[in-house]
Amino acid sequence: MKEVDKVPLPEGVSVNYGGEWESTMTVIPQMGGALMMAVVIIFLILLFHYKNIRLSIFLLFTLVFCFPGAGFGLWIEGISISVTCTLGIISLMGILVRNVIIMIDYAEEIQVTDGLSVKEAILDSAKRRMRPIFLTSSAASMGVIPMVLGKSPLWMPMGSVIFWGTIITMFFILTIIPVLYWKTQKSKNQQ
Repeated sequence: MKEVDKVPLPEGVSVNYGGEWESTMTVIPQMGGALMMAVVIIFLILLFHYKNIRLSIFLLFTLVFCFPGAGFGLWIEGISISVTCTLGIISLMGILVRNVIIMIDYAEEIQVTDGLSVKEAILDSAKRRMRPIFLTSSAASMGVIPMVLGKSPLWMPMGSVIFWGTIITMFFILTIIPVLYWKTQKSKNQQ
């Protein structure tokens, strides 16, 4: 499109973009709204489950870790943001939140049952939940390989976002999120 914009046009002639570009630009604002709605629904589910606004906000904040993986997937595959890419990001948010809940829920449980400090509980939880998180992330990544290898302009962006996103977010879940959880929740018992 940049090259077309550089071409001098005779008077009375204009260029309009249509096809896939036009439909994508029409749907992207709607998908942005769906993305925001997904974030609100995830927050409400977290709030209902934990009944703790501070922990729910923390878990909601972890959604930002979806974007480095999604961006890397788009960059490495050389594709741009599209409707199915946005659907992939929404799916990736669900995968990330599920895996974080697997770890945080266990940490919250053993703080109560075993009387552990926040730091001890999250370290133990990260060690014990590493395998289930690895397995669920791997299964999600491997399940979309046909989408990525198929090179379909419709499904490849979604597959790339989920494939690379789950791999990269798995690293964040097992390393950065436990530290952030400890730092934000340590006031519970000053450990």
